[in-house]
Amino acid sequence: MKIITVSYRLPLSIKKQNRKTTITPSAGGLATAIRSYSDKSNKELTWVGVADFEKNIWDAYKNSFPKTFEIEPVFLDKKLNKNFYHVFSNSVLWSLFHYFPSFMEYNAEAFEDYKTANEVVAYKVNAIYEPGDIIWIHDYHFMGLPKLIREQHPDATIGFFLHIPFPNFEIFRILPNKVKRYILEGVLGANLAGFHTWDNAIHFTECVEKLLGYNQNGFIFSQETHRTKVGSYPISIDFEKFNDAYDKPEVVKLRDEISALYPDKKIIFSVDRLDYSKGINNRLNAFEAFLKKYPEWKEKVVFLLVIVPSREEIGKYGERKHIIELNVGRINGALGNYKWSPVVYQYQAVDFDRLIALYNSADVALISPVRDGMNLVAKEYVASRKDKRGVLLLSVMAGAYKELQHAITINPFDTEHTAERIQQALTMPEPEQEQRMERMQHYLKKHDVFVWASRFLSDAQEMQATDNKSLPLTGDNLNVLLQKFEKAEKRLLLLDYDGTLVQLQPKPELAVPSEKVKLLLKNLAADPCNEVWVISGRDRNFLEQQLGDTGVGLVAEHGGWIKRQVWEPVISGNNSWKQRVISIMEEYTDRNSESFIEEKEFGVAWHYRNVDEKLGFLTSRELLTLLKNNLYNEPVQIIDGNKVIEVKHYMANKGTTCRNNILTGNYDLVIAFGDDRTDEDMFEQLSAENEFSIKVGTGNTAAKYRVTDTGAVLQILAGLERVDSSGKAYL
Repeated sequence: MKIITVSYRLPLSIKKQNRKTTITPSAGGLATAIRSYSDKSNKELTWVGVADFEKNIWDAYKNSFPKTFEIEPVFLDKKLNKNFYHVFSNSVLWSLFHYFPSFMEYNAEAFEDYKTANEVVAYKVNAIYEPGDIIWIHDYHFMGLPKLIREQHPDATIGFFLHIPFPNFEIFRILPNKVKRYILEGVLGANLAGFHTWDNAIHFTECVEKLLGYNQNGFIFSQETHRTKVGSYPISIDFEKFNDAYDKPEVVKLRDEISALYPDKKIIFSVDRLDYSKGINNRLNAFEAFLKKYPEWKEKVVFLLVIVPSREEIGKYGERKHIIELNVGRINGALGNYKWSPVVYQYQAVDFDRLIALYNSADVALISPVRDGMNLVAKEYVASRKDKRGVLLLSVMAGAYKELQHAITINPFDTEHTAERIQQALTMPEPEQEQRMERMQHYLKKHDVFVWASRFLSDAQEMQATDNKSLPLTGDNLNVLLQKFEKAEKRLLLLDYDGTLVQLQPKPELAVPSEKVKLLLKNLAADPCNEVWVISGRDRNFLEQQLGDTGVGLVAEHGGWIKRQVWEPVISGNNSWKQRVISIMEEYTDRNSESFIEEKEFGVAWHYRNVDEKLGFLTSRELLTLLKNNLYNEPVQIIDGNKVIEVKHYMANKGTTCRNNILTGNYDLVIAFGDDRTDEDMFEQLSAENEFSIKVGTGNTAAKYRVTDTGAVLQILAGLERVDSSGKAYL
């Protein structure tokens, strides 16, 4: 078994210099973390990525370096790769996901090439996949990949992690419909979809609910072949690597050189890739405002600004570089003098030792992205300060802000306030610096990149392992049920109503049981070995009228009322929220004349099964959001059902009512049928060997078995009813 990691870049670099080719494996945090997990889990490592070198070079040198990963490069046509990577991934997804919709440059050809590139990579992964492997897909380049792999390997363990933000619904909806569906359905092919923060995870689930109409329960989406868990998995760094580097002789030497260059000056430092999301001009403007507001710092502070080249071939990046350099020149010209440049600007990459020396020398790290998924620079700066000195100024727009609670936070768009924060950072007493650093380092040491990778991969495996694979209740499976029924002396039957005993109808009142169904229930209930219950979302008056004379036990309103001899409420307390819900739903009923409201004692339902399908779906998404916001902290559950939105008291729960009021005896056999989301609460209670949970219809389920429709349910119940004198059940 192996871990197949998929990312755009491979964990190695190939360089040709002086006619010599060298291949250097990556020492990056992701590769290091996966190697660590591999050692603990005894799994082999394979990495799939897009090659930035020619195939003939790879063929010639692929066996000439020590391997920690099996490398599987994918070679893309240059035009295809340009459209896939530069045009769609970075000029569409990157722009939009970082909340720069005006920078988005969409074209249909690039999207088709994005899909093609995902298909090419899927072909590579499918070719090397073996049962038991874990597939871990990384980032926005491959958002269609989980679904493509799932289609070929339905039982695979697939994780997807997004390293950038996921935008809110209002931003995401800007994309064309076919793009939105491709991205959301693609990610939902994974068992686990991970994001840096809960904000991003919530944005994703909201988009799935509103655009695809999928229900989520506890951040888990149930689908036909599997379930997808959505969660927050903030990426981190190798804390010890950065902390230990403080004492490296090379770092000490470089640190001394930097101190000699800027004697008697405080150093503000920042390092970023060239990108408009990093807010580099915002921090330059804030530094300028700081010098103007606090002129006593002139010639006593220097801002070391390092920018690492990135994506210069994309127009917006080249423009950004030009603007930054003009701004640096303007500030130095206006505020500096012949012996002091306020901003020292470097446009080139820095190696690890020099980066650590710069971190160690900086009195203040100014990290102010205008939007960032995480920002590991902030974590690296904190981890590298073994001396527990220095102050981190961190943008609230960075994911790292959620974790580094003892940084000084800034809004990168608030120039004046950021200037004041710079003053606060430069004048912070050393004991306060030490206290803040100690607390942040304690957190980072506990939550390092190894913990991140281990937690993600373990959760992906657990999700796949616990994903229920329901079996068809036919053939041998049905024979086993019949044999157990024959032998059982005390049986319990739990039956849903709509969609199980009767077919769904345009209006609830039309879904009445036939005389044949009533007789079937009477006969089953008359057998002293059987205890039969109908457990429905219908109100008690309807159930009493239709089934009150059949001898079966009745549960109404998803568990709100229960009847053995007489009706008894399961729920206590008032329902003051009901009128508010009705008022909200009435607005939508007025707009959609074919929709209607069904009021119950412990709940209210808005049915839109008769509304135009597209209009009904879009309206229901809006109603769902409105109800969630209006009913915050109310004791209710909002159910996104089959063309119905229902609000019910949280105690009206089929599973809870069954557990507390019905499943209290000792039964030789328990059989439960249901078709709706609310029946999943009941199925989750039935896990023993003698308990048969049966899903009616399609969709992922916690049930052990599945039948196609109400006809199949009635056929099986009729077979159970016909028990001859020898105790033999048959269909």
